[in-house]
Amino acid sequence: MSVSGFSRISILVLLLIATFWSCKEDDNFNEGPFQSKRTAILSFDFNDIRPGQSFEGSINAAESRVNVVVPFGTDLRALVPTIAISEKATISPPSGIANNFTQPATYIVTAEDGTTQAWTVVVEESDEEPRLSLSPPVWNRSPAGSGVPSFFTPDGERGIDFGNGHLYVTSNNDKILILSPADGSQIGSLDMSGVSGGEPKIADIEVSADGSILACNTVEWTSDGGGAPTTFKIYRWEDETSQPTLWLSYTNTQYRMGDTFTVIGDVSGDAVVLTSFGRKFLNPTDRGNLVFKWTVTGGVLNPEPEIIPIQGVPTLTRLGSRPHAQLLRPDSEELYVNANDIDFTRTALDGTFQARIPNGGRQLYDGFTSHFEIFEFAGKRVLVTAFPRSNIESRLIVIDITNGLENVTAEDVILSQNFMQGAGEIANVNASGAVAINPLENNRVEVYVLITNQVLAKFILTTSL
Repeated sequence: MSVSGFSRISILVLLLIATFWSCKEDDNFNEGPFQSKRTAILSFDFNDIRPGQSFEGSINAAESRVNVVVPFGTDLRALVPTIAISEKATISPPSGIANNFTQPATYIVTAEDGTTQAWTVVVEESDEEPRLSLSPPVWNRSPAGSGVPSFFTPDGERGIDFGNGHLYVTSNNDKILILSPADGSQIGSLDMSGVSGGEPKIADIEVSADGSILACNTVEWTSDGGGAPTTFKIYRWEDETSQPTLWLSYTNTQYRMGDTFTVIGDVSGDAVVLTSFGRKFLNPTDRGNLVFKWTVTGGVLNPEPEIIPIQGVPTLTRLGSRPHAQLLRPDSEELYVNANDIDFTRTALDGTFQARIPNGGRQLYDGFTSHFEIFEFAGKRVLVTAFPRSNIESRLIVIDITNGLENVTAEDVILSQNFMQGAGEIANVNASGAVAINPLENNRVEVYVLITNQVLAKFILTTSL
């Protein structure tokens, strides 16, 4: 072998030996021969403050500090973090365990080799309270938009709800249409076999949490013609392809019932069903102040309602036409009621007055409303309602009632555009309309509004600073 060849081999061997010892030294420096020394927090997030949203911490590794900003009004006393740390390390308190963050919290990360590092976590509320924000119409089938739907019939569309990925609208007072939420177009209808009785036969529609569809008639007892009893009915469809069954039947000789109704919960499990008596149409001087409440327990309907008198409302003893009642949840301790003669009112479950929206001087909105929905999202409690003000004005109204119904101010109220703008007059003799919601991820809610003869439209509700 030549000297030059031997030199090249020697140099190569020396390089391999140097590389080997260099890697060994790096290993010793970083982790030791067998155990890791790493004590890092890699991420620190809160995922349960708002559905569909994650509030991520800012990691300062040099100072072993985490800062997290959460929405205004967040309760800091029992937040549950999701924490990622170095491989083979442990942390105390553990990830997924509630902690009090009203003061800076200390977390101890312990490496595999026993090395520890204290981390300080600071959680702060945003300086500004987010406000509700209503989008322009996603689609607008009204005189101010693309024109009213072709399936509208005179005074025939009164109720709407969302479920199973579709919209359901009562039509012609005797049908239920299935609509696409993408554009409001008709894509089908429900089987109406055996549906009978009432004026109208089909007045309002609700979707249970189990996806079954329910619809009611409207009945009004009168002494004319001998005063024959009337029967309020609710029909149930298991799905969009099934025939209806008579789910509830309530006969009376006194009331008007079924202008609207509400299903809260799952009729296959536990639920509450509400309807109200406010004013008769055939005899307008005959008025009431009653909410009828049926309960469903374990999928079994109690056919006898609890009758709740709404009482103690200042300057008012009766509800007026098109009354509506709502609960936030089946187990709620508060009942909300509304009608064309009464502004939104909150009562105890026995009907005793608690609060009313301060709109006596029409400083919030000028006119009456009836059907409404109440829900919570993004840390807020929200009320949405149809506003069929007149032949030349109709709108969607969104109200932030987070601070209490009685504390609503003009800043808490959003009025949509006037759907009748520039259209001339289109009558809505029943002053009827309804709303439906579909909560989405990422702090958004789809809101749909139906106003008889005048509009069907879709909006997106969010919050913004």
